[in-house]
Amino acid sequence: MPGSRFHDVNLAESVFDDVNMSKVRFHDINMSDISVSAVQMGGATFKHIGLPPGSKGRQRPLAFEEADLNRTKITRCDLANVRIRDCNLKGMTIDGLVVTDLIEAYKRRKRGPGKTTGRKAPRP
Repeated sequence: MPGSRFHDVNLAESVFDDVNMSKVRFHDINMSDISVSAVQMGGATFKHIGLPPGSKGRQRPLAFEEADLNRTKITRCDLANVRIRDCNLKGMTIDGLVVTDLIEAYKRRKRGPGKTTGRKAPRP
């Protein structure tokens, strides 16, 4: 089926296993509630993700788990209320600022001058 074209097709609840979809293009696709696992996506581009223009409401959250996103570029994206936990942030920058440096500066400021840990000293 290489080079096939599909237009106005309903593939709801389909299952694809052990499929080569390299260089496939998707446009104007409803992929709500999809589950993608064990996928190689090097070089993939995601653009205009979210509800269609003029839609009311908010996009439901997406989840990325155990993903290798090193050297990924995120540009002009709404990252409001994004939570990043238990991730390797080495070399990550936001608007040119090194995130690990920002976190360390925040921790130092939170500890206060002259303190080395966030713990309170025991009372004598």
